[in-house]
Amino acid sequence: MTIVDHDVHSVVALFVRVPIPGRVKTRLAAAIGDRQACTLYQAMVTDVLAAVRASGLPLYLFHDDRGDGALPAAWAEAAVKVVPQSGGDIGRRMAAAFAHCFAEGISRVMLVGSDIPALDAAMLTAAARAQAAHDVVLTPTFDGGYCLLALRRDRFRPEIFEEVPWSSGRVLAATLELCGRYDLDVQLLPTLSDIDTVDDLRKYIDHPLPQAIAINRALREIVKEWHRV
Repeated sequence: MTIVDHDVHSVVALFVRVPIPGRVKTRLAAAIGDRQACTLYQAMVTDVLAAVRASGLPLYLFHDDRGDGALPAAWAEAAVKVVPQSGGDIGRRMAAAFAHCFAEGISRVMLVGSDIPALDAAMLTAAARAQAAHDVVLTPTFDGGYCLLALRRDRFRPEIFEEVPWSSGRVLAATLELCGRYDLDVQLLPTLSDIDTVDDLRKYIDHPLPQAIAINRALREIVKEWHRV
């Protein structure tokens, strides 16, 4: 882990779970097994970390380590700061993460998901540019949620994380309604696919992306195991 520069104006925030089989990608694990889902999750995080590194943006890593010391060292070393998640449900945890960064004097924070194969440095850079002109920047996902949320300290409204039906197909719509309620200017970026279910995984296997190097490597090994069964 490197030392944070307090003059940093923009950072990427990434939520991760400690990669323990049975605790990550549970919907996917129901179809492909806990161990393989965990392997794939680690590959997803590896690819996101590579994209952030290539973008040149500093990374704040927010984790759910329960004290078992299982957070991979490589993940922690990729971040300028490693912070435990806090706040309760996913909305409160996201609000707390933004508040934490803003309290340190950071002007703009971009929270990204860990299961977006298409995410690359160019997309992060584009989102960072959009932040200069908009209060809120969102990258929707095809399941009705979003995989990137960028906010500015001077226009931060934690209320946009309240009254949202998390883990539903209305997350994006509800968030946009709340942004409108609080007069926040929103920029929507192109919609991306995430990998939450076995159907998502099948679609990705049919159309893999070259930048998702770790995901593709993990999938080759997983498919080999499937063929041996």
